[in-house]
Amino acid sequence: MYDLIKHYQSNKKEILKSIDKILSKGILEMGDEVEKFEENFRKYCGVKYCVTVSSGSMGLLLALKALNLNHNDEVITVANSDIPTSHAISLAGAKIKWTDICEETFNINADLIENNIGKKTRVILPVHLFGNPSNISKIQLVAKKYNLSIVEDACLAAGAEFNKKKIGSFSDMTVFSTNPGKVLDGIGPGGIITTNKKNLFLTLRKLRDYGRRNRPSKWPVKSHLIGYNSKMSSINAAILNIRLKYLDEYIEKRNENALIYKNLLDSKKIKFQKVLNNSKSAWRNFSIRIRNRNRIYSILYDKKFKVSLGYLPINYKDLCYNKEEKNYKLKVTEKISSEIINLPCHPYMSEKQIVTISKNILSLV
Repeated sequence: MYDLIKHYQSNKKEILKSIDKILSKGILEMGDEVEKFEENFRKYCGVKYCVTVSSGSMGLLLALKALNLNHNDEVITVANSDIPTSHAISLAGAKIKWTDICEETFNINADLIENNIGKKTRVILPVHLFGNPSNISKIQLVAKKYNLSIVEDACLAAGAEFNKKKIGSFSDMTVFSTNPGKVLDGIGPGGIITTNKKNLFLTLRKLRDYGRRNRPSKWPVKSHLIGYNSKMSSINAAILNIRLKYLDEYIEKRNENALIYKNLLDSKKIKFQKVLNNSKSAWRNFSIRIRNRNRIYSILYDKKFKVSLGYLPINYKDLCYNKEEKNYKLKVTEKISSEIINLPCHPYMSEKQIVTISKNILSLV
């Protein structure tokens, strides 16, 4: 869903210069570039603390681990996200409570959350699907009423906004992915966790580095808790420092592309993912709902258009959770997931490319 070659070419000189600088120093992990990026992204989101990790998936796991969940605890989330969202909950030792989504936004239906809260519920984990912010205000009200933590899955939503504030500054913790092809991407896997709580910040820093409090200046060094090897490389951080400078520019172009799609695909047979009036989507891709989705997708795919489906199978229908399937029938989730086609919306697309894709879709509906 991204032209990675054009993306590299757009700031090639800056990238190569940064890589050469790092390799010349010989500090390949947890160096100055990592600290610099954490500070830059913290400021960008308007949040107090930022911790880089090895991937968005590990970011979700470490965020949940930082809350000290146990096997009796429940986490409310959606089933139409990429599978690492659910995996993180399971790996943290908690139980998943999948909740249905809003038909318009494709995000968690905030009005249904309260009905799913039980005595063992500890966390609400909304997913900003395809870069589109969930209704954070409603989620916060429910969380406050029941004294629940909120961990946002913003792996596709770097730079998105809610109530004119960047995603990343609202909840106990927010997790981003910087894997290639994400809205903010580096080289290879990478992730970010933001928080305004110092105790969570300090715990996250330990969890990502074998439980160590600080990077050792001399040995031996003690582990204060059981942790992971989940550090970001210096080269990855250097590239992210470069690309963060252009992130708002990238997102503006994505929003322009989305508007072109909406104007061209104005048909009663096609429905779009709705963005809340007080939100700004990062538009990782432009998602449409359409009947005969599988047939249309196959034709577009065979014509070499860079289209994709929503996250399938739905989490509770995946092989690793097949014992859970009998307990769930999320009608809206299943309906929407059977209708979605994701169209490319990256900042290097030309209007001509969008017109070509749109004409092909209109000829098939």
